[in-house]
Amino acid sequence: MIAPLTKETPTLARLPASSTADEVLEVLRKDGGVIIEKLGDPVAIDNVWAEIQSEINDNTFDHAGVTFAKKSKRVCGLAGKSRTFATKLLTNPLYQEVANKLLTKTTTVWYGNQRTSSTSLPQVTNTMAFWLGPGSTAQGLHRDDQCHHTQHPAKYETDLGIMFAGTPSRKINGATNVVPGSHQWDDERKPKMEEACPAELEKGDALIWLGSTYHGAGNNATTDQYRLLLAGFMTPGWCRQDENQYLAIPLDTIKSYPEEVQKLLGYQISRPYGGFVEQIEPIDFLKAEGDYTKWVPGDLI
Repeated sequence: MIAPLTKETPTLARLPASSTADEVLEVLRKDGGVIIEKLGDPVAIDNVWAEIQSEINDNTFDHAGVTFAKKSKRVCGLAGKSRTFATKLLTNPLYQEVANKLLTKTTTVWYGNQRTSSTSLPQVTNTMAFWLGPGSTAQGLHRDDQCHHTQHPAKYETDLGIMFAGTPSRKINGATNVVPGSHQWDDERKPKMEEACPAELEKGDALIWLGSTYHGAGNNATTDQYRLLLAGFMTPGWCRQDENQYLAIPLDTIKSYPEEVQKLLGYQISRPYGGFVEQIEPIDFLKAEGDYTKWVPGDLI
């Protein structure tokens, strides 16, 4: 059994990578976040780093604002800049099964005399790498579902995030602060840093958390350590994507990806009819490559 949380000792449960989606969901529904140990393949993580290292090096530490601190770097559109991330980490079976169970929605409606059911599957809303340098200040505690104007406590979740540790992530070098149980709060309660706990990760560990859970990057109090996290986020197919995947990822890159990844990135209908092109599935439109004779319009319900 999972030990209950106390006010004095906020903490996050840790589960093995062999856990089932239902076991992960049990913790998520109770605490709002969970650490999955050794979920990410270290070789895949090294390959992602090799694919984005030049992007990190070319970036600067000067971009700061309300949401991000100075001395931090982000690689946006990560799924388009790292094939390994898109095909090996973002598609992690456990994460995707949790996302499907949490974010899939089926509704039943009438079309004249016909009763029909339609299912909207989750899609990627954002992918990003976070590189936190020495001296970076802590990020303000926030909820990721703000993009979808979710009111809390949420009737249903609109966002699910995962972050794979590319380096050891410790409190001292900026581990993500998470407020366990905050997904159950209303919108008036302000989160306090003393209610948070650091999600400390070894390389390959992953943090999975709900969009309604308060969290934020910690401060990097070291003089020589860098913290790398590789993040993906899912949202229901009927929600607008946080990051515009159709502009963030070049079309030639999308075409080179497996169909599973294309669908995750938004190239499938959110049934009924959400996101169609010429009355066909976007993925079929891609395959037609401009040849309209290959278009076969149909009922996208």
